[in-house]
Formats: sequence, C-alpha cells, structure tokens
Amino acid sequence: MNRRRFISALAAATPSFGFANQVKNFSTAATSYAGMEDSAGWRKEAKQRIETLRKGRFNVKITDAAGMPLANLPVTANLYRHEFGFGAAPRLRRLYGNPYSQELRQGHLEYCDLLFHKLTPENSFKWKHHDNNSQYIEPFMEWCAERSIPVRGHCLIWPGFRRAAAEHTRYSGNKVQLRKLLNHHIDKMVSQYGHPLTEWDVLNEPFSSHEFMDILGPEVAVDWFKQVQQIRPEVKRYINDYGVLTKNSVRHRTFYFNYIQGLLKQGAAIQGIGFQEHIPKGFAPTAPQELLSIMNDFATLNIELQVTEFDFETPDLEFQARYTEDFMTAVFSHPQMTGLLTWTPFEYAKNSVPKPDAALVDRNLRLKPNGQVWHDLVNKHWSTEVELITDSRGEVNFTGYKGLYHMQVSAANGGTFAVPLKANTVSAQINLT
Repeated sequence: MNRRRFISALAAATPSFGFANQVKNFSTAATSYAGMEDSAGWRKEAKQRIETLRKGRFNVKITDAAGMPLANLPVTANLYRHEFGFGAAPRLRRLYGNPYSQELRQGHLEYCDLLFHKLTPENSFKWKHHDNNSQYIEPFMEWCAERSIPVRGHCLIWPGFRRAAAEHTRYSGNKVQLRKLLNHHIDKMVSQYGHPLTEWDVLNEPFSSHEFMDILGPEVAVDWFKQVQQIRPEVKRYINDYGVLTKNSVRHRTFYFNYIQGLLKQGAAIQGIGFQEHIPKGFAPTAPQELLSIMNDFATLNIELQVTEFDFETPDLEFQARYTEDFMTAVFSHPQMTGLLTWTPFEYAKNSVPKPDAALVDRNLRLKPNGQVWHDLVNKHWSTEVELITDSRGEVNFTGYKGLYHMQVSAANGGTFAVPLKANTVSAQINLT
C-alpha cells in the first residue's frame, strides 16, 4: 500500500471520530500544502538524509566472566530508546492525580512509555504552576529514570509578571529585589532537579514577553544562561519561541535569529534553539521544504535545534495524519535537529484540553490516525530489530538507528542488557557472569 492509501485507510478505520462528516464540514480550511504529493522531491532527499544521519554501524563483543569471547551465541538487538528526542508534554496530574482512576492513569503512562522517547511535564515546571504540581514531579522523574526516558525542563524564565506568581508583581519597581528573586528561582529549580533531566528552556518567548529584561536591562538574559551553566554544566541550555515555523512571521523569525545571535556574541551559554509549532485550527501548515529552509537558516548559528511544542489542530484526520508524517520526516532529516515533542499527546477527556482535535490519543485511549503515524514511524519504520550470531571473536556487527538498545543474549547465563549505541562507530562489551 502506498503512503496516501495507507493514511487514508487509517482515517477511514477510525469511525468514532465521524471522519466523513468532519471532512464535509472542513471545506473552508486548508487541505493541502506544497510538497504534499507522494512524488515530492524533498521527501526522497529527506529519507536519504535520515539513512545517513540517524543510523550507525555498531559492534558489540560478548565475553565470559574471564573476558574470553563467546562464539556462536544467538544475540537479538532491539532499539529501546531513540537518541533523537521523539517526545511529548503529558499533564502530570492526569498521570498521578487521585481524582482519576488507576486504569486511566496507567493507560496514559503506558502510552508515554510506548510512543515517546523524551518527556516534559507540560506546565508542572513553570514558575506559576510548580507548587501545585510538585507532588507529582518526583514520581514522574523516578518513572522516567527507570525507563531511560530523558526529561526536558520547561521553563525557567518566562519573562513577564503574569507568568509568575501574583505576589511577585510587588518587585516590579525594585530592580535589586527582582534580580534576587529571579536568581533564587533559577537556583532552586536547577539545583532541585537532576537526573534524568537533561535540558532546560532557560528563556521562553522573548519576542512577546520581555518585561524582566525591560526592567533589568537586556544583558540579564546572558546572566541567566551563565547561572544555569554554573549550577549544572551537564544540562543543556535552550531558548524557546513561537511564530518561526508556524505562521512563519518574517518579523518574528528575524527577531529570534538576531536576538539569539546577539546573546551568543555577549557570551550567553546557549546550547540549543527551541521552535514551537502550534498549528491553529483552519491555518495552513508550513510546507516541508520551507520548514527545512528555516531550519537551515538557524543552523548557521552552530548550535543544536529542536521542535519543542508541536501540535496540529484540525478535525480533518487524514490531512492531519499526512502532515504529521511529513513534518516528522522533515524534522528528523535535518542534521542539527535533536528532538521533536508534541505538546498535546492526549485528549484525556471531553473539554479537558484547549485543543482536543490536536491530540494523538483520544479520550478512550485509542490512537488517532496522526497517533498511529507517530507510532509507526518511531517504533516501526525508524526502528531496528536484528537477530545475530557472535563470530569467533564473540562479536556482532550491525547497522541501526542510534539510541539505547536492549541486547538479548541466548546463553545459559545470558539475559537482557541495555547498551547505548549512539556514535557512528560504537564498540560495546557485555561480560556474562
């Protein structure tokens, strides 16, 4: 079955969404984008880049307790976690809150484990919401650590008083106290949360939210990045904004590029650029070739890129699934992209999220067509499972997607081993005891 028929079949196989009626009522909204056709040149080029960039040639040696190689042993290698951050932003209250049944909470957790290889706890790290969600963060972090799922922190500074607790507005006229307040918040959050947290959005949406910089001076943003670096140098430091890939405002895009460039020149320890990608209902999605062009522009800043907040709000399930596939393919194919997180993984329940049409999983815990596309790409099409036999040196060699593998060794004292295989050429050794 070709790509278009496959996606059409996914939509047609989901009667609970009233697909036919939704398409009928969607005539006034966008239903196409440049490069959507199966023969589009960008897609072939992107798939070739994925093969080159996202795979590596791996070598694993199996030995006994004395370090002697074990020959002729059956070995199975399964990709367990992608190195690339295919992720999501679940609501922790929905995963751990007592008002919700154990069955529902467990169902959402199982989808988090199945579909996503990086997680951020939606609003729980945000200054305004942290205290009300802190009880859920520890079990969430432990759950992620047990499953080798990295966590990204969003966000430390969203630089406006309406994004902080209401009582903090009293510092608006006191520069010294405001600076101390912000520094204390950064120190508290970065110090408190370690493994498996691997990155922070240090600064969020500076295009439209800059109240703190207006009061303290623009150079204060440089200090925030340096402060995070000093507290936890191992944690990557991101800036994050909207309106660059979605809606593609030239003014916004130019500001974001110039602002980041300016911070870097001032010595800000920025390591990554985050792009939100919220596609509103009725809005035409950005064509894949244009997405790639924008990514190329920002790649000239020579730091890594990541899509931090993706969702596509439309009742047209086939169109949504088709664009989801193309968007994921374009992003995964770019050499400086390190992750792609959806901001609306779950519908949860009726009227419980602002954009229920954007979800990958419906309120009844069923994959929608866009969710099926996500699952099939991440866990099937872009995954690796191989059966091998150790050679006379006790080694197996294979080509696969970079990430964390489960290696199953068929021996009397064998078992399952988690082996990180990420570089282009990796050698790992498993000693059977």
